[in-house]
Amino acid sequence: MAEKKKKSHYISGRESRKIARSNAKITKEFEKRKKRKDVEAEYLTEMKDPANIVEFDNLNTYFYTDAGTVKAVNGVTFSIPEGSTVGVVGESGCGKSVTSLSLMQLVQGPSGQIVDGSIRFRTNAFRRDEEGKKIPVYETEEVNGETVVKKDEKGKPIHKKNELGGNLYEMDEKVYDIAKMPLEAMRSIRGREIAMIFQEPMTSLNPVFTIGNQLDEVAFLHIEGISKKDAKKRSIEMLNLVGIADPEGVYEKFPHELSGGMRQRVMIAMSLLCNPRLIIADEPTTALDVTIQAQILDLLRDIKDKISGSIMLITHDLGVVAEMADYVVVMYAGKVIEMGTVEDIFDNPLHPYTIGLQKSKPTVEGEVDSLYCIPGFVPNPVDMPNYCYFRDRCESCTKRCAGKYPELIQVSPTHSVSCYLYYPEEAQAEEAPVAEVNAKAERKAAKAAKKEAKAAKKAAKRAKKAAKKAAKQAKKDAKAAKKAAKRAAKQAAIDAKLAKKANEERIRLAKLTQNQATMSMLGLGDLVGCDVDIVSTDDALTDGLKQVFYEAGANNVETKEK
Repeated sequence: MAEKKKKSHYISGRESRKIARSNAKITKEFEKRKKRKDVEAEYLTEMKDPANIVEFDNLNTYFYTDAGTVKAVNGVTFSIPEGSTVGVVGESGCGKSVTSLSLMQLVQGPSGQIVDGSIRFRTNAFRRDEEGKKIPVYETEEVNGETVVKKDEKGKPIHKKNELGGNLYEMDEKVYDIAKMPLEAMRSIRGREIAMIFQEPMTSLNPVFTIGNQLDEVAFLHIEGISKKDAKKRSIEMLNLVGIADPEGVYEKFPHELSGGMRQRVMIAMSLLCNPRLIIADEPTTALDVTIQAQILDLLRDIKDKISGSIMLITHDLGVVAEMADYVVVMYAGKVIEMGTVEDIFDNPLHPYTIGLQKSKPTVEGEVDSLYCIPGFVPNPVDMPNYCYFRDRCESCTKRCAGKYPELIQVSPTHSVSCYLYYPEEAQAEEAPVAEVNAKAERKAAKAAKKEAKAAKKAAKRAKKAAKKAAKQAKKDAKAAKKAAKRAAKQAAIDAKLAKKANEERIRLAKLTQNQATMSMLGLGDLVGCDVDIVSTDDALTDGLKQVFYEAGANNVETKEK
């Protein structure tokens, strides 16, 4: 029977354990790096474009699983200009949410890790003294023509309050590389400078605490020195800002007492409570009806203008992107395949995947029997190919698509695409020999791998034959040992029997010698053939004498009465 061919997607238990050990070693180093001591110089950097608030530069975020390494974000590069809305679109599993979680340093560890790349963020950082403590700003007053610090009844200086009701500190605008920041330092940015509206409002709120408790917690955590009164005031102000009709009443309610749209507004209020510079909206209109969606989008648009912030909008809905975004980033299988202004993407889509996404959306114009569906499936993220990930689903695929993965090229000052269809002719001419060289190298490598596999198969066959021969010899040796042991046992039994007889003979001779000695002592001579009469009243003595006389050769021994 022919041996079954091993499935390419199957991993044995031994291979899985080997991968797990390797993953544990890798992730341990990443976790150690994240928990290191906070040294600002290690992650202080500069923006390539001062007009940007965030710059993703070749970001790679992987998940180390027992099945292999999942490259969820694989070399993502794009920017978010200050005061603008950037829409990130793509199929489920293309890396949108993982990109945003990488920006927040909320990727689930230890399996999920930012492996390479940079995330530059422009932030208002606290100015610190020589001891590393934040420098506070105190209230002052004029005394005798001099400016002095105000003090309270206990003689302590009075902190000046900021617009949120917390203590005011001296600030500096700096650029941090979030991908290299330790967790301790990231806590000063997350929630205060970068806020996130999570995907599912029904499960994002804690059901056992009131809305007010959860909003106040954000204030106490990120606004140092804020009082309970000011925290409540700020929370109600935010509920009013997001269009909740009865903010005081909602402040006292539990999440289950609110509708889905109201919970979504609470999540937005929570994210805006500290006036962040960047809001990440991950599917903010999921599970909401169309009228509530429109209200939420209008609310986000108004709030962005009020706080002069930026929004990173993650969604599947191209209609939402067209209405909200200034710039659009299209992602597929962990990579950016096209990006540009909203006009570039919707009026002049270039990548076949972007065109397919737009064709699959229903429109008011024209009648169709069924919506367009992009053929095929997304490739396995554990073992991604070296060529364009969309090649096997693309209807415009060419021979050049078998080459290396196409880099992003600019087709206009604001529009970039990753597709060989838009490479210039000279670049195509350069790519052709490169593809041939790559193909030749791949064929050579495949041939070498086949040769190695054949040699390994022969070695395995020889090892199997040697093992079989060794097992046969061991069986033979065991049988011979068993026979030898049986012979030895038999010989030991014979020797024991002979020894027993020899011992009995020694005892008999000893007794004979003893009897002869007794006869000599009694003064008796040779009794061979004689008859002996014994007269005695002691039975024991009589029996002993009988034995002696018989052994001395007496013919007949009788006992007589005295």
